Amino acid sequence: MSRRFAKLCDVEDFRDEELLEVLRSILPERDPATHVERKVWEFGQLALFLSANGLMREDVSALAIGAGDERILFWLANRLGRVVATDIYGEGDFASREAASSMLVDPASHAPYPYREDRLEVLEMDARSLDFEDGSFDVVFSLSSFEHFGSPAEIARAASEAGRVLRPGGRALIVTECFVRRHWRNSAAFDFAVRVGTLGFKRRRATPRRREVVDQVFTPRELRKRIVEPSGFELMEPLDLSISAESFENVARYGAGGRLEPVSGSFYPHILVQSDRSLFTSVALPLRKPAA
Repeated sequence: MSRRFAKLCDVEDFRDEELLEVLRSILPERDPATHVERKVWEFGQLALFLSANGLMREDVSALAIGAGDERILFWLANRLGRVVATDIYGEGDFASREAASSMLVDPASHAPYPYREDRLEVLEMDARSLDFEDGSFDVVFSLSSFEHFGSPAEIARAASEAGRVLRPGGRALIVTECFVRRHWRNSAAFDFAVRVGTLGFKRRRATPRRREVVDQVFTPRELRKRIVEPSGFELMEPLDLSISAESFENVARYGAGGRLEPVSGSFYPHILVQSDRSLFTSVALPLRKPAA
């Protein structure tokens, strides 16, 4: 590949004219050079990944896992032959936001601009049990969803399903959340100590190597053990965990009611988030399924 995809989101990425150009086509209503945000970075990474792999074509079929109503679905429907969006629409914590049941019956009402409606299918489906034949898609992608799929075993099962439905030789891009700085109290060892100290009353599923959390932020090791290895995919390049000092200048902390409160008072740039005592951001995993 001509550019690096296996990396953390970074403020410096938004000085890349190729990324800015594709983001302007996905979000024409705003300037990505000033609206610096990790979520739209995920859109850009996917678009550029498909282009770099020669997959932005009319004969390509793509599956989105935990898709919600993200605008990248509509953008891709104007460029690929088939886009299938799956999610547990109408259920779960995201039902009132980006996974409303109305997406199933009227996806056009969620579209930010006109799109080829015959190219986009929206299906209610659990990522841990995909109702598709083996090798059904040329591309599989998921943007900021794997961290919400449950226990380590459930996340691994979703990864395995993604691997099953991708054709041999196909490509996948999974974007999720990764620690940039992890406090010792956000570790498996600490959770296990709590479990032992409370005689199993708290953190009862923690082990010396597994934290007990509902929504995951992954360590690099956990990315490999819980996503890459269970999927059967190969990481296409080494994971770059470097991040610029500038990205730390506007950390967003969770405040009352779960609201994000950036230290500067301005939402942008939005790259790093502080949860409890640790910092995290988006991480992209460019993957391929070995040819048969």
